[in-house]
Amino acid sequence: MTHLDWSGCLNTRDLGGLPTRYGATTRAGAVIRTDSLHQLDPDGRVAFFAVEAGLVLDLRSDWEIEEPHPLDGDSAYRRIPWIDTARETERVRADERLMADIYRGSLERNQGQIVRALRAVADAPADAPVVVHCRAGKDRTGLLIALLLELVGVPREVIAADYAMSEERLGVLAALENHPGTEEERAAAAVLARTLPETILDSLEHVDSQYGGVRAYLAACGLTAGEIHRLATRLVEVPIEAVVFDFDGLLMDTETTLVESWRAEWQWHGLELDVEDGFFPGHGGDTLEMHYEKLAAAVGPGYDREKSQARRLAHRDELHRTLDFRPGIRDWLREARELGLHIAIASSSARPWVVGHLARVGAVGLFDLIVTGDEVSMHKPDPEIYLLALKRLGLDGMSAVAIEDTAHGVAAAAAAGMVTIAIPNPFVPAEAVGHADLVLGLADEVPLSEALLVVSAKA
Repeated sequence: MTHLDWSGCLNTRDLGGLPTRYGATTRAGAVIRTDSLHQLDPDGRVAFFAVEAGLVLDLRSDWEIEEPHPLDGDSAYRRIPWIDTARETERVRADERLMADIYRGSLERNQGQIVRALRAVADAPADAPVVVHCRAGKDRTGLLIALLLELVGVPREVIAADYAMSEERLGVLAALENHPGTEEERAAAAVLARTLPETILDSLEHVDSQYGGVRAYLAACGLTAGEIHRLATRLVEVPIEAVVFDFDGLLMDTETTLVESWRAEWQWHGLELDVEDGFFPGHGGDTLEMHYEKLAAAVGPGYDREKSQARRLAHRDELHRTLDFRPGIRDWLREARELGLHIAIASSSARPWVVGHLARVGAVGLFDLIVTGDEVSMHKPDPEIYLLALKRLGLDGMSAVAIEDTAHGVAAAAAAGMVTIAIPNPFVPAEAVGHADLVLGLADEVPLSEALLVVSAKA
């Protein structure tokens, strides 16, 4: 965070350089908070115009406009009052004795205006700063900035410190000491004037308790997943342009149907399959012959391979009749499309297998590119299939994330220079894919946009 000298304004700072829990830092020159720009003197105007803001967002209400804004008539200037006058009549002032009470009410009453303001930020030119202000730059601006910083994972103690800095910059304590009123009047003024850390922390806790977090709150206000993602990428760089999925065990749990079909066939012969005894090799190639040879050796001379295969495949086909994507995958695919990402598959399995399953659930059209094992000579952990996918996408490795369910899949993607997310299938322990940039139990644990923040920081 950097204090800016915009002469005439007291509460101006660039929100770049703040840490996030994902490991990244917020971008400098992306968002600047300040008090009202009508206070700028000539030198301050020179400093302000030098930043060439793509959006200047003024949160003041009509009754606060006393002088022309420096950008009146400029296309970069948007005045979107934070306060929804139509709902202000719902406010019960007796219930809002503390600033924390006022903020909680504001986050509820003013959602229609809040979404307009945040949408303007999301739609602002990505290569130019956004400047946000109200009158003093501490309350309405403070709430909006806190929501943005929470979205990108800035630790709450850092958000609170930034918020609390406003009273120092504005000289609030000195003004209260010189307040001409009674002690009671001075205390009442302090409630409205101070920016105590616990006030903004209470607001974020309210968002947690009532909505389940800032992303859910923003969605409840009316922002789309794409708009929320653009808000995040304004503050934190996310260079990902494509999401590349493995298929077996990741998109669909065909690993379980595989095991169950073999287990049933072993049981038909009065035998028990030991999945731990080399059933899953450390590569993504075809293991069919290996499994049949092992069963034949266990059964002995009476083994009929043709009948055994017909029985096993019939059982597996029955299991596949109701098999769909794993939990959260469809949501990730929808979100990836809304974020404007390329969506691809890089699977060691043959194309008829992959496309057949996708067609069965009406999902072939969800993918821009499908690369399969019959197009390459080497299988995972060799990176050949990922390198081919990247070539066809026209991207380098750092512009794409691979989503895998096995250790050899993660290794293949990493060798291609990609960042990786592991969602292990039921037969892969989490520690086996611990070398991935992010490990999840299921895709429905976090939105794709948040997962991309995590892996982009690792990149």
